[in-house]
Amino acid sequence: MGEKRKITLSGLVKDAKTGEFLADANIYLKSQRSKAVFANIQGQFTLEVETELEMDRLVITSAGYMPYRNEVELTKDFRITVNLSKRKADRIQQDHELVKMALAGDQRAFGKLMARYRDSIFFMIQKMVNNRDDADDLTMEAFGKAFSRLEKYRADYAFSTWLYRIAINNAIDFIRKKRINTFSIDEPVGGDGEDGPARDIPHTGLDPEEKAIKNQRILMAREVIERLNPKYRRLIELRYLQELSYEEIANTTKLPLGTVKAQLFRAKELLQNIAGKTKNRY
Repeated sequence: MGEKRKITLSGLVKDAKTGEFLADANIYLKSQRSKAVFANIQGQFTLEVETELEMDRLVITSAGYMPYRNEVELTKDFRITVNLSKRKADRIQQDHELVKMALAGDQRAFGKLMARYRDSIFFMIQKMVNNRDDADDLTMEAFGKAFSRLEKYRADYAFSTWLYRIAINNAIDFIRKKRINTFSIDEPVGGDGEDGPARDIPHTGLDPEEKAIKNQRILMAREVIERLNPKYRRLIELRYLQELSYEEIANTTKLPLGTVKAQLFRAKELLQNIAGKTKNRY
């Protein structure tokens, strides 16, 4: 290890078969998971890090694709093009099979489910609590709760959706107990108004100040969810909860592939704009 230096990693993420850009691919260094960035609609990304390491593992993931993990040298700025290959089997069906194996006592199945979703759960929770150590603890708690009640999971909807809801509820309970004022709705996870964070905030005996804070959060979350166009809300659910690829979303919605990519990019912008304007009013 030497002195800390600033390194810029930039690049392009594409589909290995079609050459199409993979917008919203997640890019981070293994040693700095909390500093992850996303590729834009042209598949381009820029990751700026400050590190003492000379080598680290670069990780790039995208829903519906096999992850890229490779050692990279961090002695100077560099640019990279990464081609991701689609998963060989349907991810949702794979999840269902892993759940069956886990319920039958296969410990490896638990490990595979955790490996699939640990990073995405961690990033989602960190967005809510704004603390990496707390996010690590809450991530493990979420998996513990999910695995302890795995027999309650029903295969008529995605395992990831069920898991994310457990993680969200666990994080919200933590926020309420610790009175953390950093609750964020920048990226709502619920696919519609019924599944948003506001619905899961427990209504227990709070003092007047706590009630006021809680009510503000409820109003903020509801306004963001309700003001988003239903077509965008549906796309976000398919992409980030069910983790479908762009092609799978296009097949499900009967929309052209280019339209799906453009509308998802627009949906994220709208969420950020609406959330920002909402928070400024409270």
